[in-house]
Amino acid sequence: MPHAPAPPALSIRGYTLALFAFDIGFQVDLDRAESLVQDSTRQRVVRARRPAPVWFDYSPPPLRLVVEGTPIEVGSVRTEPTIELLVYDFGAALLTYRMGLPDALDGLPVLGAALYEHDALERDARAHAERVMGAIRPAIERPELAPGVEDYMIFAVTSWDDALNPQGVLEAHRQTLARALEAERAELSSEQAVRSTEGAMSYTDNDIAIVNWNGAILFDAEPDDVISLLQHANIELLELRTLDQELDSILDLADETLSALMKSRFWPSFASGRMLMRFASVQTNAAVMFEGVNNAIKLLGNQYLARVYRLSADRLDLLAWQASVQRKLEATDNLYDKMSDSTATKRLEVLEWVIILLILISIVLPFTPWYH
Repeated sequence: MPHAPAPPALSIRGYTLALFAFDIGFQVDLDRAESLVQDSTRQRVVRARRPAPVWFDYSPPPLRLVVEGTPIEVGSVRTEPTIELLVYDFGAALLTYRMGLPDALDGLPVLGAALYEHDALERDARAHAERVMGAIRPAIERPELAPGVEDYMIFAVTSWDDALNPQGVLEAHRQTLARALEAERAELSSEQAVRSTEGAMSYTDNDIAIVNWNGAILFDAEPDDVISLLQHANIELLELRTLDQELDSILDLADETLSALMKSRFWPSFASGRMLMRFASVQTNAAVMFEGVNNAIKLLGNQYLARVYRLSADRLDLLAWQASVQRKLEATDNLYDKMSDSTATKRLEVLEWVIILLILISIVLPFTPWYH
């Protein structure tokens, strides 16, 4: 079957964003961190063209830093010398690199493939995260740069030379847009192209947001509001993955821990108390992190942005990660209850034997010659 003729080239203008999210500790005192660095500002509510009194806010707002970097070649473009870094109170940091776009839409798949797992860019982001951590370390509770990273790319097309509106561009150039989102240089099947671009949403006839698991393409003259949502969605994904891994590590030791408790033949040792404290600490930390991430963002008064956020959550599988974390939290609760019950049962058994022994002594003692 012959392929459909290729659509004519489409000139585009805008910019590309490469996001890298890191976990840097348990919690961050943003007020203290702000006093430790210079030229920092707090990111306030983003105001855009969409009418709403207060539609997007953080509580508390993250600390925004602009750090100087060295431009890095990414395909046919290079990053700008400044990098935006957002520090969140629940212990996460997001670095955003900005660079140009290809002159034509056909160049997006090549740029997407170059951005996908760009080792030099990721190493540079981690190095900047470590330096910022060093500057604000006194404000971080249990500072530690986690080995994991969550990366994401955003192609923000602010203008294009074509008579088509964004929906028409999607229909005419679906294959190119899908390859860019999937970071694929080769042609995709028509079914895969549809699946990769089916997460699309528009507010007017002159904009569209196409969101996928690996990246997003925004045809929008003012995309800042949607970009803010995508940034938070990726931070949320990072924290859920980090929390899921921490819960996995504690559950992996469940059999060993219970076995150690059951082998204690006499009064529960101090090690048993430390095990219980460890589980209690993990449960508390997990609950605090989970609530901190989920309650950090507020979307009020703008149903479109709320729908975009739900679309982003669906494409990033945030609901599945949340369900996994909740299921493992329940498992740790059950495990803690079993450990606590086992320890309490042993204590009761020991106390019962002590009481029996004391009663026996009280009965036998009067008959001993040296009692009087």
